[in-house]
Amino acid sequence: MALGALRRAAVSGFLATLVALLPGWASAQAAYPRLHVIALSQQADRAAVEPNGVFAVTIHVKIAQRRERLDELILGSFDNCEIISNETVRTAVPGGTDFVERLRVQALAPGEATISPAYIDADDPALGKPMRFSSNAIRVRVLGAAPLAGALDNVGAMARRLLVAVAIVGGLFAALFVFGVLFVRRRRRPKVAAIRVAPAGAPAPASVMPATNEQLVRAADAYRRDRSAPALAEVRRILFGLSGVGAGATLFDALRMVGERNRDLRAALSAAEAAAFGPAVERSAAGDRMLAAIQAYARPGAANEDAWTR
Repeated sequence: MALGALRRAAVSGFLATLVALLPGWASAQAAYPRLHVIALSQQADRAAVEPNGVFAVTIHVKIAQRRERLDELILGSFDNCEIISNETVRTAVPGGTDFVERLRVQALAPGEATISPAYIDADDPALGKPMRFSSNAIRVRVLGAAPLAGALDNVGAMARRLLVAVAIVGGLFAALFVFGVLFVRRRRRPKVAAIRVAPAGAPAPASVMPATNEQLVRAADAYRRDRSAPALAEVRRILFGLSGVGAGATLFDALRMVGERNRDLRAALSAAEAAAFGPAVERSAAGDRMLAAIQAYARPGAANEDAWTR
């Protein structure tokens, strides 16, 4: 009898504890809004951006209810980037409401800017239980060398210069050896009648292609309109002409001719090379940088108008 009484007391205590916990569990469930999320995603308009450059992030949410606001949306964390402005657009659609959050984000240091998933915690009436609806994450490359990568590049550049110097010295010694062998063999040959041959004319140096700022402005306008390969080639040809180099010259030749006298022209040359021969995902951004540099070079008075890169 004593054992049965103890068992009944234990069961009664368990039921009392369960009843006491039920209100707290119910209030925790009621803390989540009743919301059926149909879609939640976010995307960036650029895959790569320069340091301190700005890119756009669009967050799209579609819910099955009609709502005027969506305060339940929680943005993810922003690593190596920061929000500088935002705008929310609400649209009533058949079967619910669309919310579009438009963010302007500024990248910081070279490396990678990451945005973790945005999410909504809600009590989904379709499933009958609380749910966390999450979007995808975003990763955007921030161009430029990180400190360690820059140091490794400097070491590699020094090693390449050392190898070039060793190759030049070895080439000089090899040339001296060949000349010595030829000189000795020449002295041992019997003398023969010399045959006079008219010297061939030296090849004419490549002429510098004439170019003017007006030609550069027209070519840049043409490239801005259609972004075709022939239009880009014409812009590069005029940039090389303004640099003072002729046909067949390389970007290194053009930059060496320009020196430090015009940084806008140097920036336009480098960006044009990246737009023509860089990775495919980076060529559009390089074209924008080229147009901005050309505008600063050819139209310094209109540098703040942003007419070509708009």
